[in-house]
Amino acid sequence: MKISFNESQKLCSYIAVLIAALAFFIYYVPQQQSEGLLITGITLVVIGAGIWFGTIYALVITLIILFVLGSLLLWLQTGSIVPSAPAEGLQMLVIWGAALLLFSYMSGRIHELAKGLQRSVKRLREEITSFVAVDRVTGFDNQKRMKLELSEEMKRAERYGNSFVFLLLHMHYFKEFKSLYGEKETDRLLAFISRQIRSSVRETDKKFRPSDERFGIVLTHTPEENMPAVLAKLKKELDTYQLQNGKYVSITFRVCYLPYRKDLKTAEQFLNELENEMMMNEL
Repeated sequence: MKISFNESQKLCSYIAVLIAALAFFIYYVPQQQSEGLLITGITLVVIGAGIWFGTIYALVITLIILFVLGSLLLWLQTGSIVPSAPAEGLQMLVIWGAALLLFSYMSGRIHELAKGLQRSVKRLREEITSFVAVDRVTGFDNQKRMKLELSEEMKRAERYGNSFVFLLLHMHYFKEFKSLYGEKETDRLLAFISRQIRSSVRETDKKFRPSDERFGIVLTHTPEENMPAVLAKLKKELDTYQLQNGKYVSITFRVCYLPYRKDLKTAEQFLNELENEMMMNEL
């Protein structure tokens, strides 16, 4: 996904033309008169509505203004109050109305182009995120890579009869820890957790960080009977964390694991089944 340079140029061009047209308009409106200040104020409101909400809103506001003022001028003319004023007022209303329509269109186009660029930037960020497979703090793979690796491991297990167990850890009070101790201390905690996990399992086992507070491990060639020993080692390694100030805090996890089963055909099915075991188990 590429951000169109032409769209950026168009946006800059519309902004420049709008500013120039508005400056020209304000220059020829007599600001010392109350009518001039009112006209300028209403014009700015229309432009603001167009930029913020889009062309339709700006046009609706413009039509309402022109209808109200036109009705007022018509009433003045039929009432024969200040006979010369309505003709001059009608001419000014027509000119101002054309200017408002122009400003509505230009501000609306700025809104549309800005929204388009915003959507392009959002999609670009999503694509960049999807390409970045490794979490910057832990060095573990992200959620998309986890699903891909789990799917591949399931295919290998089905094809060659391998066994594996997927282990998922959910840290308690992660958001509270981050709020209490800050970003830097949280990064130190995550680095500590990743080191302890690496030291507790084999190098060939695959490690993931699917979300802020979760850590996943694919324990390859591992039977389910070995899991109590794995969990005991993880509990020992992850039980206590030393803060940067030297104090110690206890960290706890919800934990679940699921061995490979032939009835689970996709990674999504496997993870959904695994999620059902999460709430009841503590590490």
